Amino acid sequence: MSSLYSKAKTLWENSFIYKGIEKSINKKFRKQLKNDDFTILCSNCIGGCIYHRLGKRFLSPTINMWMLQPDFVTFLLHLDDYLKESVVFVPTGESTPCGKIGGGTIPEILLHFNHAKSSEEADTQWNDRKKRINRDNLYVIMYNLDGVTEDQIHLLDDYPCKNKIVLTATPLPNVLWSKYIKKQRLTRYPFNYIGRDVFGVRHYEKKWDFVGFLNK
Repeated sequence: MSSLYSKAKTLWENSFIYKGIEKSINKKFRKQLKNDDFTILCSNCIGGCIYHRLGKRFLSPTINMWMLQPDFVTFLLHLDDYLKESVVFVPTGESTPCGKIGGGTIPEILLHFNHAKSSEEADTQWNDRKKRINRDNLYVIMYNLDGVTEDQIHLLDDYPCKNKIVLTATPLPNVLWSKYIKKQRLTRYPFNYIGRDVFGVRHYEKKWDFVGFLNK
């Protein structure tokens, strides 16, 4: 059954009808966008999804990869230091590359390059994209996941960026930049946010004005 579903899904997503719907949705969002040359620092694939939807160039190293939320907070707080570091790739038993940065004067964190075919590809993309960061047009997207605490989230309250958001399935009334999105039944995070419906519309696109977020 799963094989038949996968084949049917592939056929549908490669069809002219689906591609026409996708093109129409892209056009709607792109018409609303008033911003350009923005950098999205994020902790998983949502940044890449947004860049693709809006037809924009990847101006961020945190694209097509993920890191745990506590590590992401640490990464942001020591951004300049981490960007000077070289990624050291380590065996983890995963099918995709995983690297570590930091240690010594800054905490060691792990980067999971789940869309890269090799450590060489991951390293090249990371180093190329980190040079593109636009500090004057910076946006942050994170999640209330992986055991990150509210105190850790509050460390970013005054983070220097144009806009920031923490998506959460549990209301965080004391975090003014949080966005509550009710968890979908039978859907595990983070796919609760980036999962698509039959027409290719992602769940966060229905619940959160991400274009308005970037226009602010």
